Amino acid sequence: MAKLQSTTPSARKGIIAELVSNSIIDSQEGLVKALKKVGVVVTQATASRDLVELGAYRGKDEKGNTRYLLPIDQKASTKIDLLITAKASGNLAVLRTPPGGAQLLASALDRSGLSTLLGTIAGDDTVLAIASSSQGGPRLIEEIQEFLGMTRVKSRGKEGKSTQPKKR
Repeated sequence: MAKLQSTTPSARKGIIAELVSNSIIDSQEGLVKALKKVGVVVTQATASRDLVELGAYRGKDEKGNTRYLLPIDQKASTKIDLLITAKASGNLAVLRTPPGGAQLLASALDRSGLSTLLGTIAGDDTVLAIASSSQGGPRLIEEIQEFLGMTRVKSRGKEGKSTQPKKR
């Protein structure tokens, strides 16, 4: 990789994608240091935004190392394996993901254009999705499942029975 003094945002993201794909980047601070080694100076906030825009998420690689990973295909990466359970209450939907998957799911949902989604808040393995109508949580879950190419995720229905995920 060539040393650069200043880069455009798209060029910087390309460099980040290359670094994340070809080395173990396990933190934003580690990414900032790796970028500096190749001549790209950024703040941690910029690195964080770039990782989100690339759809990067923290997970375990094939060797068991916890690090940032990039989805091969953004929509494919948010399929059924990223959404474990979904529960609704009023205008809220609580979505559970594997550890490190919440920010990727929330980012994909925020960019999805779902008509019933007001916004999301993400932790490590939980996303709080807020519906635009006061009792829209259950409908929002249906739209999220449809967006992810799913028919159902494990959730508690009115009868208290769990439903298992099914691929379309």
